[in-house]
Amino acid sequence: MKKIIWTLLITLTSSLVALDTYAGEWGSLKGRFVFTDTPVSLESINVNKDVEFCSKNKLVEENLLVGEKGGLSNVFVYLYLKKGKKIEVHPDLAKPDEKPVVLYNKGCRFEPHTLTVRTSQTLEIRNSDPGIGHNTNATTLRFNPRFNDQVSNDEPLIKVFEKAEYYPAEIACNVHPWMKAYVLIRDNPYMTVSDAKGNFEIKNIPAGKRVFSFWQESKGNLRDLSVGKTKTSRKGQASLEIVAGETLDLGEIKVSAQVLGL
Repeated sequence: MKKIIWTLLITLTSSLVALDTYAGEWGSLKGRFVFTDTPVSLESINVNKDVEFCSKNKLVEENLLVGEKGGLSNVFVYLYLKKGKKIEVHPDLAKPDEKPVVLYNKGCRFEPHTLTVRTSQTLEIRNSDPGIGHNTNATTLRFNPRFNDQVSNDEPLIKVFEKAEYYPAEIACNVHPWMKAYVLIRDNPYMTVSDAKGNFEIKNIPAGKRVFSFWQESKGNLRDLSVGKTKTSRKGQASLEIVAGETLDLGEIKVSAQVLGL
C-alpha cells in the first residue's frame, strides 16, 4: 500500500514539475514606435467620387499617422518562419476567437486601416455607408485566391484564407481610389499592429531565439531599424531572444523619415 501511495506521489510531483516547466516556456515582446522627425500635416484627400457624402468625413492620407508623443501607429510586427515551418502555439492562443475579424467600409474609408487575420479565422467585410457602393480589391495576395468583389449594404463579404502570407496585403476600393487598408494573414497568432500611441505587444511566444519582421506601408520592410541591441536586416527582420517567463521590452524604437523612405 505504501509503495502504491509513494508511486502516486512521485507521478503527481513529476506532473507538477512538467506543468511548471511547460508554463515557463513562453515569453512576451513589447515596445513603442516613435517617429523622430517633425510629422508633416496630414494631406487631405481629393474626393472626386460620391462627393456629397464622402466629403463630409474630412478624409486624410493614412500612410503616416503620428499620435501623442510621436507614437507611430500601423506598424506590423510578426514572427517570421521559413516556408513550411510551424511553431508551437500557447494553449490560450491555440483556438482563436470565433468572432470574425471585421473590416468596415465606413465614411468612405476602410476601418481599421490595418488588421491581422489567422488562417483559422474568418474575415468579414461590411459596407456601413448607406446608398454608397464599395468594392473590395485584394489583388496583392500571393498565396491565397485574389478577389475583387462588390460590397452591398445588405450582407457582408465572407472570406477565409487557407495559407499564410509573407507580407501584409493591400486592400483597395476601385470605386473610391483613395481607400486603402492592409491585412496580414498568418497561420499563427504571433503578430500585431502598433496602436495610436505606437505601442505593441505580442504575448506567450515560445521561448528561444526568434526572428521578427517589421513592416510599415510607406516603405514596406523596415531595414536598418535599431531594435533593442540589434538592427533589422534588409528584409526588415531582427533576431531576438525571448526568455521564458519574461517580457522583452524593446522600449522606444525610433523611426526616422529616412527609414520610412520619406
